[in-house]
Amino acid sequence: MLRMNGRQVKTTGALRSAIERLAGSVDVVSFDVFDTLFEREIEPPEKVKEAAARALSQYLNETSGIKRSSYELFTLRNHVESRLREQAGAMGKDTECSFTAIAGEMANEISGTVNEPLKNQIIRLDLDIEKDVIVVKEGMLEILQWLKSINKRVIAVSNMYLDKGHFQEIFKDKAIEGYFDDIYVSSENGLGKHSGKLFDYVLAKEQVAPGRMLHIGDHIEADYRVPIRMGIKAIRLYDTAHLKRKNIMLNYDALAAKNPYWRGRYALQLIRPRKAQGGGFYYNYGYSFLGPIYAAFVYGVIEEIKRNGIKKAFFIAREGELFMDIYKIFAPALSSEGEMPTADYVYLTRKTTALASLINGLPVDKALLGLCNPAQKGLHSILKVFGLYHEDILDIAKKHDFNNVEDPIWDFNDYRLASLIEDEQFQAKVRKYAAADRDTLQRYLNQLNFFGSGKTAFIDIGWSASIQKFLQDAFIERQDYPHVYGLYFGFSNLAKYTFDETRNTIVGILLDQRRRSAVEQILARFEELFEEGARDLQPTTVGYKINPETNMVEPVFKDENDPGRVIELINNDLIKAIKEGVVDFSREFLRAVMLTGYTFDDIKPFIMTTAERGIAFPAKEEMRHLFRLQHAEDFGSKSITDFNDDKINNPAIIFNPAKFKAVIKQSNWRYGTVKSIGIPGLPLLLRYYDIIREL
Repeated sequence: MLRMNGRQVKTTGALRSAIERLAGSVDVVSFDVFDTLFEREIEPPEKVKEAAARALSQYLNETSGIKRSSYELFTLRNHVESRLREQAGAMGKDTECSFTAIAGEMANEISGTVNEPLKNQIIRLDLDIEKDVIVVKEGMLEILQWLKSINKRVIAVSNMYLDKGHFQEIFKDKAIEGYFDDIYVSSENGLGKHSGKLFDYVLAKEQVAPGRMLHIGDHIEADYRVPIRMGIKAIRLYDTAHLKRKNIMLNYDALAAKNPYWRGRYALQLIRPRKAQGGGFYYNYGYSFLGPIYAAFVYGVIEEIKRNGIKKAFFIAREGELFMDIYKIFAPALSSEGEMPTADYVYLTRKTTALASLINGLPVDKALLGLCNPAQKGLHSILKVFGLYHEDILDIAKKHDFNNVEDPIWDFNDYRLASLIEDEQFQAKVRKYAAADRDTLQRYLNQLNFFGSGKTAFIDIGWSASIQKFLQDAFIERQDYPHVYGLYFGFSNLAKYTFDETRNTIVGILLDQRRRSAVEQILARFEELFEEGARDLQPTTVGYKINPETNMVEPVFKDENDPGRVIELINNDLIKAIKEGVVDFSREFLRAVMLTGYTFDDIKPFIMTTAERGIAFPAKEEMRHLFRLQHAEDFGSKSITDFNDDKINNPAIIFNPAKFKAVIKQSNWRYGTVKSIGIPGLPLLLRYYDIIREL
């Protein structure tokens, strides 16, 4: 009988063929819902309940001040559901119950009285999550359309606590409600498929003989053996591709329960794949590689803001523009009303803050900043860094044997530099120019309501926190100078800045040199990639001007004809595509963390693995496209980093160790340089060396 009335298929394509063979002998076609019509993108199904409990916990806290943890609410739900199922069994029914009843009893126990609005809210939160995590199985819509085209009566039959009305809402949301003539759910009358009672009920309501009904489902017992024993034709959809995806999720969930490292992997498994039209590499790279890293950074920023009660958030030009876009996606969903500060994009750069920081003169440690660049041009670079390239200062420099100010200075103890720094006439000129610059900068900061703002965050790519240092040196004596929290992508402090810790807190979200982590340090092995991938498409801010009509301070941008800016314009389309991919990924990332409840610390370990893979072990396609990028730098010495210059075209270089070492040392992306040689194992050796050196 099983062979006569039953079929088992592994794909929806095969399902269509099996239905076609049986369609002429049946009047009603019945579909199971979950894992048949729909697939859940999250497994196990308990994850939906956990997510609903977190949402309910937040709702109760925000609307009524009720403090109930998500764990308490999840436990309460399971307890109520078990009690209702036991009651149904005691009444001689199958152990089924409805979600409306569950939500009602939960609301009563939470509030201590009958609470219809809370019951409805519990239902709403659960349904919203269900709709978010289920998709119509590929190929199923075409089957439904075909069945309706041949005038078959189509129904849904499900063992589920959701009510019929809930299914109708979900079907409408998934645009399939028009293909179903009725829906039968075990929760409506306490009858289940396993016992056959729900099928008996359906046959009676549909007034159809068992042999004239076809049921399609995934469960070997409830959807296949039971209906066949009752004389109903059945097709079991044993979808191997779906089961493989489902088992992957279940395995990652089990691993995550034992080892936090796997939580990030589980969360990323929830990210729905997406490709740019035409398969654009740069969009895909933003979505699949830079997106996870940038999104995790902003997620960490939000946790720090909440943890420290920060009142203002300044996103620093130019990388801050992308970070602010992500913040605006995350903040409303991850915080209660009024908990997160508004986001302000501010035109603060090293270029616009350096001179003001010299209000008390130029010390030697700051002067050396201009020399920390392979392309440095000695005193010329120092003066350019701080906006001091003026004739009167050049005249003073000549008195200290600076006959050609563009000669590089490789000896940081150069007697000429020491003599110039000690010259009071020189320092007086420095203070004069700094005072004028400081006044304009102060007006701009006043416009931002920076002073007196309490705890204030700077969100930026970071590395040395130069802007925070320069502002401290320029204005720290003001009583209303806020406590500035530098929340940076990475903090390495290679410039060895000192900070007034009573007014400054610095946090390297993904990389912090003070943690001495070899894993985190991978981000410093290709800094330019993260700067270029996030940069604003607008030019760099190089100064300020007063608008005579508004009397407001406005940014002055780098000239569009500047060589560095010309290079940026050439690459802007590529950077735009990267950023679009990042933003699209960030929306998916938010969905993943909302569904899982994972924190930044949960996700970070796997994100760092993602970073290591992309930087230390890039694919050939990634290398080919990344070598096309160029990065403009104008802090001290105008230079253009062409990533393609890091590529080695002649493998024979390894037979000249001295030259090979020199090329690697000068590379901005050492792993890309080593990988470009094409010799297997070299990147891995470099990684081993890198890790050992950091330990």
